[in-house]
Amino acid sequence: MREPQRQVRVLLVEDDASVRAATRMLLKSEGYYVTAVASLTEAVEHASKDPSLDLLVTDYHLRDGETGTQVIGAVREALHVSIRAVLITGDSSSAVHELPADPYLRVAIKPIKANELLGMLAALLSS
Repeated sequence: MREPQRQVRVLLVEDDASVRAATRMLLKSEGYYVTAVASLTEAVEHASKDPSLDLLVTDYHLRDGETGTQVIGAVREALHVSIRAVLITGDSSSAVHELPADPYLRVAIKPIKANELLGMLAALLSS
């Protein structure tokens, strides 16, 4: 008898409540186990409590000047591992385009289609 596959655990960081709810629903409908939070502090708190996270999905511009790149760095530090991450942004500034090469990071430009996001997550999981 085959063992059932463990659900992939995703931490979603998005400060817009409606976008957070819609993205969470999309990921859950695809079989992911999703925890959704709104800030860097909440993300680090959750990562500290749940070190078995598989993926991080974060918006780039968050409230109070926080950025998704800060979230990724802080969560990776809390977990002591380079968690695979998708950074979602509508920002076309050089700050986003000049991110250092990272095999565990994908940048998604808004507006992102559901199948594009899901494809990025699948590619990260298989990398």
